[in-house]
Amino acid sequence: MPARISQDTIAKATRCARQHACVHAGAEFQCPIEEVVGDSVLFVVYVPQVTCSYRNSFCEGFVCSCPVRREACLRQHR
Repeated sequence: MPARISQDTIAKATRCARQHACVHAGAEFQCPIEEVVGDSVLFVVYVPQVTCSYRNSFCEGFVCSCPVRREACLRQHR
């Protein structure tokens, strides 16, 4: 079931080239979340088949800086 994302958040995701497929299309379009820190940092597992301009390397791992994915994740965990 797709998460309901606010239009303000969608408007912030200007670098998404896939029309937010990670939220609407399911797991094959997203990196699995490894850990959520606070309300702002999503550590994700690197999946080579997934290309995303919001996935960034951080030390020995990866973080997701996508505002849409963050909101969807926080809604699921509340």
